Amino acid sequence: MKAEITPLRAVWLAVGVNAFFPIVGFLAAGRIAPPLFALAASVAGFACFVPWALRTGAFRLYFRRGLWPRLLVVGFFGSALPIAALVLALRYTTPADAAALGQAEAVYTVVLSAVFLRERITPSQLFGTLLVLSGTLLIAFNERFTVRWTGDLIALAIPLMYQVSHLFSKKLPTELSHVFVASARALFAALGVLPLFALGFAMPVVAFEPSLELLGLVLAAGLVLTALNNILWYKAIFNMDLSKATAIVLSYPALTMLLSQFFGIERVHPYQLAGMALAMAGAYWVTLLVKRQNAAPSGKAGGGA
Repeated sequence: MKAEITPLRAVWLAVGVNAFFPIVGFLAAGRIAPPLFALAASVAGFACFVPWALRTGAFRLYFRRGLWPRLLVVGFFGSALPIAALVLALRYTTPADAAALGQAEAVYTVVLSAVFLRERITPSQLFGTLLVLSGTLLIAFNERFTVRWTGDLIALAIPLMYQVSHLFSKKLPTELSHVFVASARALFAALGVLPLFALGFAMPVVAFEPSLELLGLVLAAGLVLTALNNILWYKAIFNMDLSKATAIVLSYPALTMLLSQFFGIERVHPYQLAGMALAMAGAYWVTLLVKRQNAAPSGKAGGGA
């Protein structure tokens, strides 16, 4: 009998996948224009879903009146804009710092989930979120007013883009499966990034250096960081509170730091390790809350589309 992956396991697998995103973005920066990389990754990601979409007739549903505008928001703010922004940010800053600053999403999600999704934020959950945030601030404080500042500011804006996408995802019709939304996010990311090419009058938007390495980066970003990651993420947030899932997945900078040092991209400093430890502690704390909530006889952890 085939075992189905649990939402909690899905979100922790997403942690591992997300850890590679800043590494891939850093290696792609300077080799390809950010909008073009976002387009190529989104197209490659959606290509994984085409056989499934043809078999299930999903193409008719993608463009259903009243649904496609919301899917466009999910794709544009969930993939198109943040992928382009991340590649741009990593021209100035490092993978470890970009990942760590992305933990500001923990603050965004607590506020937005409480206001728009009416999720109840418990004091214990808030404590775990503050641990994650303290790790972010520890790292960001040490990088203030350095040459990385431009990239850091862009990196701080990316989590807000993700949260807009996630809020619209949670408001989608409940009959939509996590696979459908994952595929729609990739499709509408590819369509949504097209207007960014209007920036061609001010910056290069189609420039790239053709190589096998760049092809490998595009495929990795599309097949793993887009297609697989989308499936894992929507499996998680459609079955647990968005604020809890976000707090857990935001522990991925710990792995990004280790990967960045392993690949020789940067040397990890003690303050980064301290920030990583705080973030991991916060994510683990929220994980325990989710397990305890799931074990309660009163119900399961959150609703969703």
